Amino acid sequence: MAPLLLVAYACESSFSPKGPFESKVAVVAILTTNSDTQYVRVFKTYDPPAFDPFAVRQDQSIRGVVAQVSSGALTVQYSESLRPRPDTNRFSDNIVAYVAHPFRVEGGKNYNLNVVTPSDGQVNSTVSVPDTGWVRVLNPLMLSSDRIDAGTAEDLIVQANISSGARGYMVRFYLDFDVPTGNSWTRTRLEIPGLVVKIDTTRYYGYPKLQRRSSEPGPPHSHQMEGAYFMIKAYAEKLKDIRVEYGPNVWLRRAIFVQTQVDENLYTYYNIVNGYQDAFSIRTDLPDWTNINGGLGIFGAIVEDSTFINF
Repeated sequence: MAPLLLVAYACESSFSPKGPFESKVAVVAILTTNSDTQYVRVFKTYDPPAFDPFAVRQDQSIRGVVAQVSSGALTVQYSESLRPRPDTNRFSDNIVAYVAHPFRVEGGKNYNLNVVTPSDGQVNSTVSVPDTGWVRVLNPLMLSSDRIDAGTAEDLIVQANISSGARGYMVRFYLDFDVPTGNSWTRTRLEIPGLVVKIDTTRYYGYPKLQRRSSEPGPPHSHQMEGAYFMIKAYAEKLKDIRVEYGPNVWLRRAIFVQTQVDENLYTYYNIVNGYQDAFSIRTDLPDWTNINGGLGIFGAIVEDSTFINF
């Protein structure tokens, strides 16, 4: 009888997937070497009235923040600014962002972040920026349109050289071409996918994603070799798409290969945020991970290197 009573009680007891709410400061700051402008965003966590976080229609940005990043004798102060919001479906006001310009981040250095809010305390963090790497195409002759037309081209092999401080990386392939517009030419850039699958008459393209390094990190400031591959068929199909959209007189100018390295913090945060998604529901059990001391969020780093091949 006792087990039956326990089952009946359990069935009638209320259950909520929401845990206790604790107000905290959340910071998003990603240092990048591909720009001389760096951003910090600061928010307060919020407790949605039910289970849908998108039901909250008011941005929770914190204003009046003192944000700075330092490395050795260098200290950079960020200034508060308002930036136009590209998507106003949820929030209609401008984006509150703290900006440092000009501020060039250097690979191989450590940076400290300190954020002081008017009424919610202070948080801080540290990031180690990966060293600059390099990338090269091992068989660039395969990019020749003559080889593509003749059907003799092979898949592109790209050598990625990443630093020991990088946890994840990816290589992207872009094509620059000129399109005739009246009496002049307009430069256009298109990302080339890594693979293509054709089902019946429909083509499905796959683009590079951030991936974990497969090589063991070496000593500090050393480099290890990784690889990336691009199906020549995907490149050929995109060339067809370009000629269909812009006409046969397109002038191919150069191929650009961009290598992106991310530090351990950003790679971990990215995988946790993107690893538990469900297309048919909103997950409330995402694990919390942060490297912001005293708060939530991420202080990470991106290093980009590139090479190009002229046609």
